Amino acid sequence: MKPIHFLFFFLVSFYSHSQQTKEVLDEKRPNIILIMVDDLGYEGIGSYGGTSYNTPNIDKLAATGMQFNQAYAQPLCTPTRVKLMTGQYNFRNWEAFGILNPKQKTFGHIMQDAGYATCMVGKWQLQSYDPPGYPGGEHRRGIGMKVEDAGFDEYSMFHAFHTEDKGSRFANPTIYQNGEFLKETDGKYGPDIFSRYLNDFVDRQAGKPFFVYYPMALTHGPFNPTPNSGDWKYAIKRLNDETIYFKDMVEYLDKIIGDIVDNLEKKGLREDTLLMLYSDNGTHQTIFSKMGNRTVQGGKGLTTEAGIKVPFIANWPGHIKEGTASNEFIDAIDFMPTILEATNTPTPSGFKPDGESFLPVLKEEPVQRRDWVFMSYDPKPGWDKKQFAPAEFVLNENYKLYGDGRFYNIKKDVLENDSLPSNKLSSKEKQLKKKFKTVLDSLRKYPTYGWIERLASEFDSLVSKHARIELVAEGFNWSEGPVWLPKEQKLIFSDVPENKIYQWHNLDGLSLYMAPSGDTGIEKVSNGKGSNGLILNPEGELVLCQVGDRRISKLTSLTDSLHPKFEPVITNFKGKKFNSPNDMDYDQDGNLYFTDPSFGLGDGKSDIGFNGVYFCGKNKELVLLDDAIKAPNGIAVSNDNKTLYVADSFKEQPKILAYDIVGNGKVSNKRIFFDATKLREASISKQSPDGMKIDDKGNIFLAGPDGVLVISPKGKHLGTIRTDKNTGNCEFSDDGRYLFITADDYLLRVNLRPYSK
Repeated sequence: MKPIHFLFFFLVSFYSHSQQTKEVLDEKRPNIILIMVDDLGYEGIGSYGGTSYNTPNIDKLAATGMQFNQAYAQPLCTPTRVKLMTGQYNFRNWEAFGILNPKQKTFGHIMQDAGYATCMVGKWQLQSYDPPGYPGGEHRRGIGMKVEDAGFDEYSMFHAFHTEDKGSRFANPTIYQNGEFLKETDGKYGPDIFSRYLNDFVDRQAGKPFFVYYPMALTHGPFNPTPNSGDWKYAIKRLNDETIYFKDMVEYLDKIIGDIVDNLEKKGLREDTLLMLYSDNGTHQTIFSKMGNRTVQGGKGLTTEAGIKVPFIANWPGHIKEGTASNEFIDAIDFMPTILEATNTPTPSGFKPDGESFLPVLKEEPVQRRDWVFMSYDPKPGWDKKQFAPAEFVLNENYKLYGDGRFYNIKKDVLENDSLPSNKLSSKEKQLKKKFKTVLDSLRKYPTYGWIERLASEFDSLVSKHARIELVAEGFNWSEGPVWLPKEQKLIFSDVPENKIYQWHNLDGLSLYMAPSGDTGIEKVSNGKGSNGLILNPEGELVLCQVGDRRISKLTSLTDSLHPKFEPVITNFKGKKFNSPNDMDYDQDGNLYFTDPSFGLGDGKSDIGFNGVYFCGKNKELVLLDDAIKAPNGIAVSNDNKTLYVADSFKEQPKILAYDIVGNGKVSNKRIFFDATKLREASISKQSPDGMKIDDKGNIFLAGPDGVLVISPKGKHLGTIRTDKNTGNCEFSDDGRYLFITADDYLLRVNLRPYSK
């Protein structure tokens, strides 16, 4: 046989064999239907001992499949949904309530790429959540993942867009289906539309393996009548919201499960389909359910058992032994790896889920899995979420350790009323607590750096005892001038010697924001230095202290990171160039205050001949406020517009100066507000006061000797966030929860209130 003929024969044979292999693989790859109930704890299901509601179809799934008795979810829906769809802990990819970052890869994308037909029906609520007018909501509206981009070939969804447009999920529903809103839904019931679409999708697959995700609308409020409720016959009552209808909702949920199972049986697909029933969190707190003689109050939103322990039943005839139960620990992160393993789908390159497959458990094969569950929970930011406290915790069947040190015997103390005192723990309890502490410490996104020095009791209300300094980025020449961008929920900051501005986002990490930033080549003799202080003006535009150009400018265009365009805002004082504009702040009226020291010039010569503090009014009037400060640096205006603070970095007497603001461009009563001389002398860094920010209570957070000093409005040093290195400036996130610190070659972050509301 000639070589070319042999090659042709080989390729044809290989192609034929590959097609046959693919067909065999498809035949063996099971269908997956993952159903997630909305707001129903384990106490609502008969097979778990619930006696308030009739759930025969779900009970039958348990009786003919496997029931898990240690399944957990986040206390609220969006945190669970994000974990479930991405297979990762919330601390890795959490954005905001009601939002899934559009850059995330969901199990829909992965199964779609693996050749599965994919369909999603039910509730979305992952593109936008906050209603108009909610503080900060304007920065989050519409930034999440669109339902059509989530990896599903077909979909039929409620709450696909903004909160105020969502309509009803039950009677007369608003449903977005395959790119269009359904018409003529009056008199119809949303869950019926979803389940019928699901069954229709299954019917149309003609042997192709399918993956269906059904995040249900039931049993979330409002508590409305169902078509099986007596009041349904009265159209005027169909949107009544009363807890009395909750029983009907649970039982209608059970009916829908029965319809889905019946359809699979009619199509001969039961043995080919792994069906999983899970829940996103506990039952609503207004609902009281019975488990025999025991009354269980719903715990949605709480981190106690009633908020996080949920039903999970897996059913797969011929693969899962009937009537089995498991005490293996199940978390939302475990579904992704299980689905991949069950469908022989390789984990995509560069993607690493946090969970562990429970497929061996379903098959009753020996397996070593973790014997605990970890949760990082913070539903903020988001409308109506202020009442919930963030939490980190690890638990097993009997004990639970929180990140703030609370340790409970949850077997005996289900409501977590009494934390176990450390001095009364048994040796086994001490050993377990130590193990849980190791788990908590290991599941940190960023390493811990530095330490916190507490000098006054008032400090604890500003910087929690559980606050931790995180090293989130490094490798800079000299980091400075941080500013938080609320719309993008990211920080930008200057690297002065490198003539660059970097951006940092909790999900995307570090990247270049712009270059050049402050030396654009307009000076004949350039020092090469970039921007220093950065700020957003009242219109939300970025304003920069451009050290190299010796001016203050506004960013007007940034088509890409290497081609920024600027508009000069302030270029000179009485015709003479500034030294090196350093830092600035706007008052409540939109007037700008800034400092102009000469130390940014390096070996260059000052044209003005002094170091200045300036005022620039909204009418562009430029006023010199003080030309007698040795080294004016950081600057801030008090929240009430009555006091101007200026950091003097003069090493012989480092200090913060204060002035009374008596009018536009007018100050008086210059005085030393805080003397840092002794602190500088005793410090490791030998640093003088630098940049500063003021919190909503009027406390000054000052970059100074060995870190960020926290100083009360009366000038009392309350404590220091210790970096023990040169620290340039700091900045708060828009909600005031996080403090970012630029410290030499580091970018640091501190969650000031990690476990508080």
